[in-house]
Amino acid sequence: MKFYEKYPLLKEKKVLTKILTDTVFSTMMLENQQLAKSRVNEIVVALLNEQQLQGKQFFTD
Repeated sequence: MKFYEKYPLLKEKKVLTKILTDTVFSTMMLENQQLAKSRVNEIVVALLNEQQLQGKQFFTD
């Protein structure tokens, strides 16, 4: 079974963005690094957009 067959929700940009944002934010909080969750979300969205522009197709939309 392939990765995206096992986890089809990760193909949706909103879901992947939320998971990555929550994971990075919680990890930073555990390491006592202060950064607003909205800023983490902006960074995640920018990185995903950059990957998409480079031709790496993640999403079904």
